[in-house]
Amino acid sequence: MRAGSVSAAARELGLTQSAVSRILARLETGLGADLFVRANGRLTPTRHASRVLPQARGILESVAAMQALSGRTERDRRELTFVTVPSLSYGLVPSVLRAFAQLRPDIRFGFDVRTTEATVDAMVRSEAEFAIVALPVSHPRLRVTPLFRTASCAVLRKDHPLAARPVIRPADLVGERMIFLLRRQPTRQLIEDAFLRDGRKPDIRVETSNVATACRCAAEGLGVAVVNAMMAGYSTTPDLVIRPFEPRIHHTVALIEQSGAERSAELDLFVTCLVAEVRQTFDTLGLTLDHLT
Repeated sequence: MRAGSVSAAARELGLTQSAVSRILARLETGLGADLFVRANGRLTPTRHASRVLPQARGILESVAAMQALSGRTERDRRELTFVTVPSLSYGLVPSVLRAFAQLRPDIRFGFDVRTTEATVDAMVRSEAEFAIVALPVSHPRLRVTPLFRTASCAVLRKDHPLAARPVIRPADLVGERMIFLLRRQPTRQLIEDAFLRDGRKPDIRVETSNVATACRCAAEGLGVAVVNAMMAGYSTTPDLVIRPFEPRIHHTVALIEQSGAERSAELDLFVTCLVAEVRQTFDTLGLTLDHLT
C-alpha cells in the first residue's frame, strides 16, 4: 500500500516482482477478498485492504518486538512497561522515573500515553505491565489498587480577582468564563451538578480532553478551569494558582495490573517513588491528598 506498485514493493523487500505477486495472491486467497484493484501497472487499495492494514502493522510490530528480545541479555531485559494518561505523563511520570533511575539505573522504561479507555484496552490485551489512571476503571481481567484520592480544584491566573480567595465555590464563578473537560470524563457531570445544586449555570467557553490542556487554556486567560487537583499540580505554570473547589468532588488515581499477575520488585519500587513524589508535590502546593495504600 505504501509503495503503490508490485515492482516498487519488490525493490523494498529485496524480492523479485513475481515472488511478491505470488505472496500477495496467497494472502488474498487466504483472506477471501481482493486487497487491490490492478490497473495500468498500479495497485489501488480496496476498502478491505484499509481494514487489513492496521492488523498487519500490529503483527509486524509484535514480531519486531519479539526479535528485539531475542538478542538481549538478562540485564537488558529489566524493563518496566506501562501506560498512563496525558495529564500524568507530562509532569508526574518523568519525576517518578528520575527518582526511580537514581535507585535502579539498570532499569529501562517504556511507557505509552493514551486516553483512559485506550489505557484499559491496552491492559486487557497485556500490552503493558501496569497502568496509572484515574478511576473509575472496572474489568474482570484487571486488578485495581487505589493509590491517592484528591479533589477538584479551580485553576486560574495569578492576576485573576478570584486568586486571592482561599476557596472557590460556584457562586464565585458567576459571570466567569469556564474551562471544563469533555462530557465523556466521569467527573464532568459531577462538577456541573455542583453548579446546578447552587442554582448556577456555568458559562463553559472551552471543553478539552485533558487537564494539562485545560490548565494551559487558563494560563492564556481563556477562563477558569475546574479539574482534578492532582493532575493540575503537574500541569500548572508560574502564572497560575490552584485553589480548592467546593463542594468537594473526589478523584482517585489507581494502579492497574493484570488480575492474578505477580507484582515485581521493580513495580513495588516504582509505586514507592510515585507515593513520595506526589506527597512532596501536594505538600509544596498546600493541597489535600488522601493516601489510600
